Amino acid sequence: MHREVEASTSYSQWRDAANELDRREGWDEWQADEASDDYDWRLIRSRLRQIRQYRDQHDILKLIHHLRQGLHWNLGNIGNPRLYAHARVGTKQLVAEYTREVASALQWICETELAELPHAAKLKFFKEIELSYGRSALMLSGGATLGLFHVGVVKALFRESLVPLVMSGSSAGSVVCATVGTRAAHEVEDLLDPESAYYHFWRMLPMRDVIRRRALMDQDQLRKAIAANVRDLTFEQAQNLSGRVTNITVSPAGTNQQPRLLNHLTFPYLYIREAVLASCAVPLLFPPVMLMTQDEHDERVPYMPLLRWNDGSLKSDLPILRMRRLHNVNHFIVSQTNPHVLPFVSGKREPGDRGLRNAARDYLYSTVRGQSKSILDLARQNLPVSGVRRTLDAASSILDQDYRGNINILPDVSLWRYANVTANPSMESIKRFMLEGERATWPRIEMIRNQTLISQMLDQCVRALEQLRPLPGTGDRVRRPELRVVRDRGA
Repeated sequence: MHREVEASTSYSQWRDAANELDRREGWDEWQADEASDDYDWRLIRSRLRQIRQYRDQHDILKLIHHLRQGLHWNLGNIGNPRLYAHARVGTKQLVAEYTREVASALQWICETELAELPHAAKLKFFKEIELSYGRSALMLSGGATLGLFHVGVVKALFRESLVPLVMSGSSAGSVVCATVGTRAAHEVEDLLDPESAYYHFWRMLPMRDVIRRRALMDQDQLRKAIAANVRDLTFEQAQNLSGRVTNITVSPAGTNQQPRLLNHLTFPYLYIREAVLASCAVPLLFPPVMLMTQDEHDERVPYMPLLRWNDGSLKSDLPILRMRRLHNVNHFIVSQTNPHVLPFVSGKREPGDRGLRNAARDYLYSTVRGQSKSILDLARQNLPVSGVRRTLDAASSILDQDYRGNINILPDVSLWRYANVTANPSMESIKRFMLEGERATWPRIEMIRNQTLISQMLDQCVRALEQLRPLPGTGDRVRRPELRVVRDRGA
């Protein structure tokens, strides 16, 4: 069965083989046993029984009160990554049952006409819980050609209806994020076919142009590749079309400016293509970029023409703090492909994993990073040459960032990947990158499902109640047609 797991080309194949391995090794018995020191199983069992009891007794007021005051992200530590470090597929059955029961109860309240909860009160109930509970976001890092790994990650999540509505992208990740964010839901599947997208981003400039443009790569080729994948929309137009919150990070090319998180709230009239071009403008490889915006007459004009912007991953690869404030995100799924980050992280463990080896590795990494940043900061403050200071400032920003989230999806480190960082991939390489992204995502699927199911249902209910639209599969009742998240797939 190990061979079947490694040779799987779809999640259903992988899941069947992995489930069989779990059964043979006895992990199905571990999943059925509710007890564990890694979460408060007594609390979760008690709350699950209460929800079922109130629904069976049709005690609406108690159910509403129970959910309104007791529904919180990571209740009883059910988001603990150690719960997913045993079985290949999923975790304790109690965790999956609890999340499904909560989502089902929320859906039932949303769909059912209740005298105890008229429409206005119902909408207020769901909005308050949604704000209190928080949201999930998918964050795609930089990584040049290694960013093709992100396409496989998105593909695996999309086919399980698990791509969060909030997404961010930096550098290479911005291309994937913007490609999805400028398409309607029914168009995304076509983009996940390697034959349907354009992946030739690189072209070396002749030496005379290198000197004149102060860059090694042809930005016109990069612009062409972005235009082939990303629709020419503003952030506001993209959000209206796709329903997704697209976030692109850019770093300032000059001094006295802060990195920016571009989205439909902060810069609604900016054009996404130039934002992606700027986020991909790695210093030395590409020149910095001027952003473009739509004026009051719907004309395309420069945005602050004195300013230039470049690679978003330099100072804000994963804009976690800004995402928290702007979009109420408190749960981050990270696909990380930055070449300078991969050697220091592992795709087979999560933050907080136990073990002397993991603790020693984390201590060594934090010590080396801290010491290196101190040396760079000392040099920045004392060197008189402004150009050198800017270079050290960028290096310090790279060391100062946190490159991990709650759930982390990472490729294995290999010489083949580094050899292809700035190369136009062949179709064979594209398919290989994408399949690696899918395979790295499959072991995280049930973890992501359990940790996003409730927030997805809350979002669906709020939108359905606001728009009075039917929920999928409920006839004339209220729900968004393009999302399907409550599915009983077992633990």
